[in-house]
Amino acid sequence: MTAAGQRQTVELDETEEPFLAQLEAMGWTHLPGSALTPEDREPGAPLLTGRLKKALRRINKLPGQSGCWMGETDLKEVAGQLLRLSHRAGRDALKEVNSELTGLLHHGVPLRGPDGKDRHAQLIDWETDSPHNEFLAVSQLRVSTPGGASYEVPDIVLFVNGIPLAVIECKSQDLRDPLGDAIRDLRAYTGNPVESDDRPARNLPAGIPALFAAAQLLVAASGTDAALGTFEADERHYARWHSAEPDHEDDSALHRALREAQQARTPGEAPFLGAEERVNGQHRLIAIALKPRNLLNIVRHYVIELPVKNAEGEVVKRVKTVCRHQQYRAVEKIVERLRTKRSPLDAGAEDDERGGVIWHTQGSGKSLTMAFLARRLHQSDDPVLNQFTVLVVTDRTQLQEQLHATVQLSESPSEIADSQADVESLLESAGKPGGRRVIFAMIQKYLGRVPGLVLGDEAKEERNLAEEFRQSRKRIEAGEDPGEAADPLPDEAEVRRREFRLCSESSRVLVLIDEAHRSHSSVLHACLRDAVPNAARIGFTGTPILKGRRKLTREIFGPTIDTYRMDEAERDMVVVPVEYEGRTGPANVKEGEELDAKFINLLAPLTERQKRSLRGRWAHPTGRDVSESVPMIRAKAKDMLEHYVLGPLRYGYKAQVAAVSREAVVLYRSALSDARAELLEKLVSFDPERLRGVAPSAYTHEDRVLLAAWHQQALLRRIDFVPVISAGKERSSGRWREWTDEDRQQDHVARFLQRLPALAPDNPWAVTRLPEPDPLPAGRTGQPQGRTDGLNPWSGSGTAEPSPAELPPIAFLIVKSMLLTGFDAPIEQVLYLDRPIQDAELLQAVARVNRPYPGKKNGLVVDYYGVLADLRLTLAAYRDEPEGKGGGMRTLGAAIPEMKEAGKELSRFLRETLGITDLSSREGRNQAVLALKDDRDRLTFDRLLGDFLSAQDRVLPHQAALGWVAEAQRWTVLQKRARRLYRDAPNGDFSLRAYGRQVRAMIADHLELPEITQEIVPIALNDPGFDAAVERIGNTQLAAAEQAHGLRRHLEQHERRERPEVYDELSKALDRVLREFDGRWAEMKEQLKPLIERAREQADDDPALVGASPGERRLYAQISDCFNGTDTLPDVPPETLRELSGLVYTAVTDRVTLTSFGPEERYLTALESDIFQALRRALRAAGLRAPVEPTRSVARRLAGHVQEFLSLYQGRGGASR
Repeated sequence: MTAAGQRQTVELDETEEPFLAQLEAMGWTHLPGSALTPEDREPGAPLLTGRLKKALRRINKLPGQSGCWMGETDLKEVAGQLLRLSHRAGRDALKEVNSELTGLLHHGVPLRGPDGKDRHAQLIDWETDSPHNEFLAVSQLRVSTPGGASYEVPDIVLFVNGIPLAVIECKSQDLRDPLGDAIRDLRAYTGNPVESDDRPARNLPAGIPALFAAAQLLVAASGTDAALGTFEADERHYARWHSAEPDHEDDSALHRALREAQQARTPGEAPFLGAEERVNGQHRLIAIALKPRNLLNIVRHYVIELPVKNAEGEVVKRVKTVCRHQQYRAVEKIVERLRTKRSPLDAGAEDDERGGVIWHTQGSGKSLTMAFLARRLHQSDDPVLNQFTVLVVTDRTQLQEQLHATVQLSESPSEIADSQADVESLLESAGKPGGRRVIFAMIQKYLGRVPGLVLGDEAKEERNLAEEFRQSRKRIEAGEDPGEAADPLPDEAEVRRREFRLCSESSRVLVLIDEAHRSHSSVLHACLRDAVPNAARIGFTGTPILKGRRKLTREIFGPTIDTYRMDEAERDMVVVPVEYEGRTGPANVKEGEELDAKFINLLAPLTERQKRSLRGRWAHPTGRDVSESVPMIRAKAKDMLEHYVLGPLRYGYKAQVAAVSREAVVLYRSALSDARAELLEKLVSFDPERLRGVAPSAYTHEDRVLLAAWHQQALLRRIDFVPVISAGKERSSGRWREWTDEDRQQDHVARFLQRLPALAPDNPWAVTRLPEPDPLPAGRTGQPQGRTDGLNPWSGSGTAEPSPAELPPIAFLIVKSMLLTGFDAPIEQVLYLDRPIQDAELLQAVARVNRPYPGKKNGLVVDYYGVLADLRLTLAAYRDEPEGKGGGMRTLGAAIPEMKEAGKELSRFLRETLGITDLSSREGRNQAVLALKDDRDRLTFDRLLGDFLSAQDRVLPHQAALGWVAEAQRWTVLQKRARRLYRDAPNGDFSLRAYGRQVRAMIADHLELPEITQEIVPIALNDPGFDAAVERIGNTQLAAAEQAHGLRRHLEQHERRERPEVYDELSKALDRVLREFDGRWAEMKEQLKPLIERAREQADDDPALVGASPGERRLYAQISDCFNGTDTLPDVPPETLRELSGLVYTAVTDRVTLTSFGPEERYLTALESDIFQALRRALRAAGLRAPVEPTRSVARRLAGHVQEFLSLYQGRGGASR
C-alpha cells in the first residue's frame, strides 16, 4: 500500500469513523452517501429535497390543526427555491447566496397561505428538542461540481431537515499539519481556496460551492483535535473548542457522559472513547458544538456577519463568524441564571441572585459576547428571556461606539442615550411590551466630578500621575492596605449624592457594566439602584478581580459567573503573550541621591555637563521632574528608537509611548525625530561590508543597530511620531492644537492602524540606502558631511522617493492617558512605558499590545519608569493571583532558557536518535540527510526545529540569541536539503516563510553561500542542472537517492495522469532497481540513468515544447498546473498553453532583466501585474474568457515562482542554480 493509501486508511479508522460514532451517540442518524435514494435527492445535488419536504410537513402546522397548511405545490416551490439558490452559488458569489439562505433559515420562506394570508414556511423548528427536526450525518457524499462534469466527496455533511448546515473534513493525525490540510481542503471545496495553499491546482479539490450555500459551520478534524470555522474563515480564524461547560462541569464529567452514551449504543459498534482515553479536542467539539440542540442554538444565535473596514474606516465587506467556546459558555451561563435564579420580586429573595461577574481577559471578544447575549435573549422563544431591556453602561465614548456597532449585529433594537433624561425616558418602557431593546449609556458622564468614579479622558489628562504614585507609596509605608491605597474608596462625606428617579420596577431589566472596576461600587451603583431597583446586574471586566475587592464585588454584582484568564486566551491564540523588559536600574522612584541609581543606564550617554545640569535644576527632583527633563527624554527616546529598529520595525509593527504628562508627550515627538535623524546621519559613514563573514555573536550593540537601520532605512526615513492628547487649560491659547484637535486625532489613529509600506527583504545584504536627503537633528542645517549617493555594489536600486503629497506612515503614537484603555490596535507590538501606572489601568494598558496580528508572536512592554518591577505597589491588590506575580506577562529574558532547552532537545534528537554529530562538513551533511529517510523522523525534526526557531525569534535581537546562529544555520540547511531530497513540501519547494522574520533575516544569507547552493539538487528531473548537481555529490548513496526521489516525483506529477501506461512501466522498473541494488549504490546509480532518460524522452515528445528554453519549460509546467484541474479557469489546449507560456516568459524576462529590478515588494507587484496582463492578452487572443480573480491568483503564483528561481530567468534560460 502506498503512503497516501496508508494515510487514507488511518484517516478513516482514526478520525472519520470515531467522528461518526460519536455523532450517532449524540443523537444523529448516520447514512453513507451511497445509501441515499433517488427519493432523497437528485444525483450529485447538495440538498436532500425529499427529506426537506417531509420536514416541511411536520413543522408547518397552524395552531389547533394536525395537518400541514402547505400543499404539494408549496412544498415543491420551497424545495425548488432552495435548490435554485444553491446552484446559483456556482455562478454568482457564494457570499450573497449564503446570506440569502441564512435569512430563509432564520425567518422562513414567504408564501401565500391557503387562507390567502402571507405566511412563512419554516425550514427548521427552533424550539428546543423539537421532535419535528431530522438530524442526518452523511459520509462520503458525492456532490457535483458546477456544470456537473465531475464531483467531489467531502467526508461528512450534517443535514438538518435535508439542508446541509455543517461540513466536516477529516485528516490523518500522521500528517504534518492535519487541521491545516483539512481547512485548506474545505476552502477549496467552497471554490475560494486560501491564498497560502501552494499545492498544484490539479492536486486541489474541485470547488463544489453549492454545498456551502446554506452551510453555517465548517469543522476540520484529525482524530485527536478539531477546529470550528465558517466558509469564509482563514486558517487563523478556525478555533478549537476547549470548554466542556456549560453542558458538563469539566472534562471528567464529559468523559463519563460520553462513556455512558457509547455503552448505550448497539453492542459491537466501534468505540470512539476508550475507558482510559482522555477527552480530546475532537470529542469536546462534537459533544458541545455539534450536539443537535446546541448546533441549532449556535446557528441561530452565535453566527453573525462581522464588518471589515478599509483604511478609511468604510465597511468594504462582511465576513461570517462563529462564536468561540468562551463566548458561548459565558452567554449560556448568563441565560441559565436569568432563567432560573430569583429576582428581588420573587418570594424569599433578599436581593437579585441573577447577576455576577464575567471575567474575560482583555482582547478576548467581550463586545461580541455582549452581542451574542443580546441576540440570545431577544430571538428566544422563551418569554422569560425575550422581553429583557438591556442597559449597557460604559465609561468611554470610543468604547460605547464600538459596543454599539457590535451589538447592532445582533439585530436587536438599540439606542444611545445622550443624557440622564434620555436614560430615564428609555428605561420607563423596560419590561413592558415594546421595551425590548439595548440602551447604551455613559452614566458616569452625567454625574460630574465625583471622587471614586472613572474620569473622562480630559480629566485624566489633568491628573498628576507621579504625585498620585508617590502618595500611594507613603500610605502603604504607613501601614494602609495596599489595595485601598492603590485605588481608594471615595469619602462618602464628600460625595454629593446624584439621584436618578425611579424608572422601572420591572425585573426584566439587565444591566451590563463594561470594565466593572471599583468605581462602580458607590455613586454609580446607587444611581442604578434608584432607577431600576429590580434589575439583574452583570459586570464585564478584562482585568482580574482583585483579592482586596472580592467581598465588595460579590456584594454588588454577585459571584463570578465565568472566567477566561490570560493563559487560556494565549493558549487559544485569542491574544499573544506579553513580555516585559525593564530599561531602568532599581525600580523604585525615590528622591535625591537615588535618582542616579534608578536611571544609571539612561544617564550614561549624557555628558558630565548635562548630568550636572540635571542635578542642579532640582534640589529634590521628583519622578515627574525627571520624566519631563529634556536630557532624560532625549536619552530614553534614543534607546526606544534603537529598540524599535532592532525589533518591531523589522516585522512591520508599530509602537506606543506613554509619558508622564502632556508636556512630556510633545517633548517625546521632538526627541524621537532627533534620534532618528542622528541615526540616519551615522549611516552615512557606516559600511555594512565590513560585517560580512563576521559571526553575529561578535557584533557590538552599535553594529547591530546600524545594520538593522541600514536594512530598514527607506522606511525609517519616512515614519512619523505623533502625539495624541486631550485639550486642557491651554485650549483657549491654541497650544498643541495639532495634537488635541479631535478630527486630526481620528485621522492620526486611522493612519496608525494602517500597515507600514513594504518591508525590506529578509536577506540583510539585499538592500541599499536611498539618495534622498536624511532628516537633520534639530538645530542643524546643511547637507551632512561625507554624504555619498552611490549604490551599494552588491545590491539593486532602492525604493523610489515617495510623492511629496503622500502622508508619512505613523509608527509611534505618544500619549499620556488617551488610548491606553479601550484602544484596539493589533498592529501595535510594543508599549514604551514612561509614566506611573497602577492597578487595573496597568493591565488594560498592557493589553494594548496583546492583540493578534499576522506573524505577531508576542507583545512587548518596555518599562522606563520602574512601575512593573515593583508589583507589590502597582498590582498590590493582585498579590495572591497569578497575574499579581507576573502571570500573563514574562520578561524578555524568560524566553532565553526556552530557546536553549529547545536547542538542546534538538541536538539530543539528532545525536541520540539519528547519530548525526557533524553538520559542518559536506560529507557530514550528506550522511545527515540520509539519516532522515524515515518520514516520522523528518516530522519530529521539523517540529523540534520549528520550536527552536520560534523560541529564537522571540529572543532576537537579544545578544543571547546570537550564540545559536551557527546551529540555526546548519539545522536549516539540513531541513532544506532533506525536504528537497524527499520532496516533502508542495512542489518539492523549500520556504523560510514559516519562521519569524528576524530568524529568516539571520539565516537567509547563509543559505545562499556557494558551498551550500552547490549541494542542492534541482527539484525537477528535466531541470538542465539536475545531472550536474547529482554528479557533484561526493556520496554515491545520496546521489542515487536524489535520482530515485527525483524520478519518483516526476512520475507522480507528470506521468500518472497524462500517460498512465508509462507511469506503470517506469514505476515498476524503479521499484525493481531499488529492490535489487539496495546497498550497491554505484550500480543503482548507473541503473537509474536509463530510466531517467526514458522519462525525459516522454516529456520531450510533447510537440508543444519543441525548441523551448529551460525557463519556458518551467513556466509551461507551472501554467499547466494552474489551468488544469480547476473549474474556475477555462480548459486550455496544449498549443495555446505553449503560446501562453511564451508570452508570459517574455513579460517575465523583460521585467526581471532590468537593472533596476530588485527583491522589494513593489518590484514583485509590478512583475505580477505584467504577468496578469500577458495572461489576459493571450487568453483573449485565443478566444477564451477567464474570471479576473482566478487569473490574478495565477499571476500571483507565477510571480512567486519567478522570485524563487530568479537567477534562471535573469539569465534567460541559463542553468539553474
